Amino acid sequence: MKTTTSSASTEHHTAVCRPARGDERGYALLGLLLALSVIAIYLVSSVVPNVKMDVQRSKEAELIYRGNQMAKAIARYYGRRVLRPLQLQVPPEYGYLTELKKLRDGVTIGVQEVKFARASEMIDPMTGIEWEAVRARDPRINPVLQAYAAEAGWIITPAYQLLAGPPVKVSKKKSETSTGEGSTTSQTENQPNQTGGGTTVRPPGIQKPDPDDADDDDDDDNELNDPLSHLFESQSSSSLGKSTVPIIGVAPKLKGKAAHPLYGLERYEDWVFIFIPPNPQNFGSGTGNQNNPPDGKLKVSP
Repeated sequence: MKTTTSSASTEHHTAVCRPARGDERGYALLGLLLALSVIAIYLVSSVVPNVKMDVQRSKEAELIYRGNQMAKAIARYYGRRVLRPLQLQVPPEYGYLTELKKLRDGVTIGVQEVKFARASEMIDPMTGIEWEAVRARDPRINPVLQAYAAEAGWIITPAYQLLAGPPVKVSKKKSETSTGEGSTTSQTENQPNQTGGGTTVRPPGIQKPDPDDADDDDDDDNELNDPLSHLFESQSSSSLGKSTVPIIGVAPKLKGKAAHPLYGLERYEDWVFIFIPPNPQNFGSGTGNQNNPPDGKLKVSP
């Protein structure tokens, strides 16, 4: 009889203890899941930014490649299929480039249809849309040329100075210490690569004669001093709001800080892709070597 009671007591004790052991295992599993979640969050927080940066760098590399391809396509357009330094004094027989789509659609040279850019190169890989056209004397051009020159040791040629900004007009005023009555110093005008005292920079198309200038033909002198003045004369009368100023480069429409600066320019909105010959002293006349054309590229600073 005692044996039966003892056996029943043991079974009752076992039945009471089993649920407690199950609860302990559940809490242990929950704790393990929480620990794994914390570890996963930590790994994601440290890995995801690196992945995003790698993706950004990859897209920037493609951006720079396509931008350089577009810059060379524009240079070939003005060079009549030959990669030459940019010059806008004399347009090609098929006219200035005023719309980027002309690079993709092509032009007729003689009896041959020539295209300068692929459809894929017309798209900015960072945004998936077409590039922004950069026209002559855009204020963003000069900082890019300056940054390129500082890092690559490139000398900005007079032709590219004309593309980047208005020319410099140097005028000498009437001498207040002249010994003879009515004697004056002659007025001189220098090209953009020359410097001197009393320089005044006048924007293209709106140059006005100095009130102190005695020469009535000052307007004509200004036009001669600015070989590109004719490009801006018809700008005010352009139809449908389309600019007639020639396109000389492209820029991304994206804004923000880049993963790597482009020659010290850290923001996308400051970037401009324009063809720059690596050895300007060999192409001063703007006629390049057709057998060994230049291959200037804008690259990312390390």
